Amino acid sequence: MAGMRSEDEILKAFEGLDRVPGSKQPRRPSTEEADKRRAKAMGESNGWDANPIIKTLRGVETEVFTIAALAAALEKQVVTIRLWEKKGYIPIAPYRLRSKSLNGKKVNGNRVYTRELIEITVEEFNRRGLLGSARVEWNQLEDLTEVLVTRWKEALQPREQ
Repeated sequence: MAGMRSEDEILKAFEGLDRVPGSKQPRRPSTEEADKRRAKAMGESNGWDANPIIKTLRGVETEVFTIAALAAALEKQVVTIRLWEKKGYIPIAPYRLRSKSLNGKKVNGNRVYTRELIEITVEEFNRRGLLGSARVEWNQLEDLTEVLVTRWKEALQPREQ
């Protein structure tokens, strides 16, 4: 159509401006820039391992992480991880912190996972292109649950020295 400009032409016209014309808000980075920034921020981890809890497991001081860390590592919501665990899509958390009493009622302690378990899970999700995906179609990924169960069992076995 006459007078229509392509997206590239529009972006080129505004190139170099740090603010949207008529606005006090800074311009958003282009999707390429945002992707680069996101990839840089992800590095080896996307920050999920920033707050480890040190607990003694089988006589060895070990870093453990809450369900929030697992959710962050998989780029999902905590409620999603709980649902997957409840439905049996992912293994149940092997460890829990001490139970608490809330309003006179005893509740289970927080789910915690070792660094190795989270890394295994991230590796398997990444292998299948599921990190950051909007939806995980579990009915098409029957092997994922089996692989996670097997690898978690191996990781949780006491190591011979």
